[in-house]
Amino acid sequence: MTTKLYKEHKTFPNSHTMITELTPQITPQLMEILTKKYYISSYPKTVGKLVRNNEITNTPGAFFGDEGKGKIIAALSNDELIKMLIKANSGENQGHTQYINGIKYVFALMPSGIFKKKLINAIGPECVFDPISFMEREVSQLLKNNIPYDNLYIGNVHIVTPYHKIIDKIANPKNSSTLKGMSPAHISKVWKRGLRLDDLFNDKKEQKKIIEKDIELYNMMLKYKKITEKQIIKDFLKDEKKGRKTPKHIYGFLAAKDKAKYLVNLYEKEVKNNKLFPKRADVNYMARQVLKKGGKILIEPAQAYNLSNGVETHWKSSTSAQTHSAGTIASCLVNSQKYKILTINVQKGPISSRVGIGANPSGFVSQSYFSEQDMDTSKELEGKCTDFNAIQKMFFECISPNGILVSKMYKDKDGKKYPINEAMAIASSTFFGELGSTTGKPRVTGLFDCLAHKQVMDVQGPYTLISAMDRGDYLDKIGLVVAYKYVGNKVIDCNGIKYKKGHIIRINDQYPNERVLKYCIPIIKVISGWKNHPINAEKRNKNDPLPKEVQNYIGTIDRLCGSETIVIGNGKETENLIYLKQVA
Repeated sequence: MTTKLYKEHKTFPNSHTMITELTPQITPQLMEILTKKYYISSYPKTVGKLVRNNEITNTPGAFFGDEGKGKIIAALSNDELIKMLIKANSGENQGHTQYINGIKYVFALMPSGIFKKKLINAIGPECVFDPISFMEREVSQLLKNNIPYDNLYIGNVHIVTPYHKIIDKIANPKNSSTLKGMSPAHISKVWKRGLRLDDLFNDKKEQKKIIEKDIELYNMMLKYKKITEKQIIKDFLKDEKKGRKTPKHIYGFLAAKDKAKYLVNLYEKEVKNNKLFPKRADVNYMARQVLKKGGKILIEPAQAYNLSNGVETHWKSSTSAQTHSAGTIASCLVNSQKYKILTINVQKGPISSRVGIGANPSGFVSQSYFSEQDMDTSKELEGKCTDFNAIQKMFFECISPNGILVSKMYKDKDGKKYPINEAMAIASSTFFGELGSTTGKPRVTGLFDCLAHKQVMDVQGPYTLISAMDRGDYLDKIGLVVAYKYVGNKVIDCNGIKYKKGHIIRINDQYPNERVLKYCIPIIKVISGWKNHPINAEKRNKNDPLPKEVQNYIGTIDRLCGSETIVIGNGKETENLIYLKQVA
């Protein structure tokens, strides 16, 4: 669990010198066995009952995105009471995978309920949207498999242009962005300079004027960076060799002399006059009409709480939209005083993941680790640290009684040595297929973070889904981050608290921001795993009760964080979700 600090320290601190210091402060979290009993129930008796009692259901991510929200959204889409699904905000920097009739679909902005013909699927006006990429990458999948999409409506979204994506690439350091043009598109949105979808269907001269005004930032960026478009093309071609495809219209834009004219003509051909382009509508108005008629709304959010631009904690590394629960609901313009809202927070455990830069104390390595090692795609990980079983055993053996990881070197089959936390990061990313569905970058994996989860529970309510629980089938022990230790050399003042070296941050403490978190190491509670009682859908008998070890894991999280876990995931399919009831 390395941070940038460990470029100097190289290894984790020697835990034996800190046992006396730490144990009195965190013994309850580390030593106490926290249990709750759960029995397996059904959708109608758990989530279905909650849906019936609320008009709007929201399913935000509760960590940094990539939690596996698609399964619960798909399950909710099957509920006959839900009449409309809205993709609320953000853009193609998000991603979700669905398996329908054995066919894999990888979407960004396409709503997850698109395969439900009786369900209205909509992309809300607060989304930022590249219509060319949407048709080429998402609608094309439906066309290829003869899937109709006459139930899809697109609101007056903000347009992501080629220059937004190019600005994103030249303005951001390696691994700090998905390079989908999100921040630059939001700059145009906030400046009120950019295009919206309606502009593409109206006066061409006016559209051209909007582009010519908005493109000023692009021109200034090229001049400031002293970079030519020929250099940009070379950079994109280098990305192609690494397997990252650049859309053709980006190259077309770079080659065009009159760039505004190029875009006007492009949008006229591929959007305005394209009979395959989806229907347009005032999505928020549609939602209000559905609610007035007694129908229920399902909101499909982007990213997650910790990536929300409206959450101060990780603001520097956030996305540009407000992707916490309240921000998502606000983007739909529904009456939150009139209609009851259900929030189901989606987490991932016992091995979590995150993409992008920023502080993440519960990660096995720093968020910049893979990019610093030039491991930008899954290809660079091939053949490295492949013995996951041996690595996970050694990792948990290295956690001392005070919860601190004492780093030891793992020797790989080729003789190369890795600190055990780095070996665990590489092995778990490969073993569990942790690659960004949008970027293809390896995700930084880690342990379930109870401190971060507690913040979300306090803000967004207790109902929780924990996906990928069958990962515990491969772990002898399970780890939970129950405290942080600040190990920075400088005193940092954060919201009135001065953090000094050795400061222990507990679950119920005021949660610091990234300025502090980037110098924090995790304190880990280790509990028994369920390797001998696998719960993966392909191995488990549906009539079997939930293993005691799984109940203890969920119970520990719920007791420490004030959550109420009502669903867990144990396989790829929506049908693999397990609905839970607590024993009173």
